[in-house]
Amino acid sequence: MSNSSTRFLEGLLLGGILGFLGGILFAPKSGKELRRELAEGSDELYKNASTGISDFKDRGQQAVQDLQSRGDAAIKQATAQFQETRDQLSQKLQELGGKSGKIGVQEPESAQHM
Repeated sequence: MSNSSTRFLEGLLLGGILGFLGGILFAPKSGKELRRELAEGSDELYKNASTGISDFKDRGQQAVQDLQSRGDAAIKQATAQFQETRDQLSQKLQELGGKSGKIGVQEPESAQHM
């Protein structure tokens, strides 16, 4: 997850908490009624926070799995490309080795005429 998404969720959670507390503190209610609403509000806040955290965790795990899949695919592609290039290079070296052997046989003869 990106840093901006994390910061947004933190701000959303903090804003919810502060809004809830501000509404409770500035509303004229009796102590018993206020305590009941605080208990209900805290339960709701806990449920919302738990759901948000669970969703965030699930998205993070999915992002990790996606990155791992992309990494695996990139490694397979790079390995295949490396093997293909290695095979081509090996074939070229064998071709050059065959030519070099023929040149090597001919070189001593040309060297004797000098």
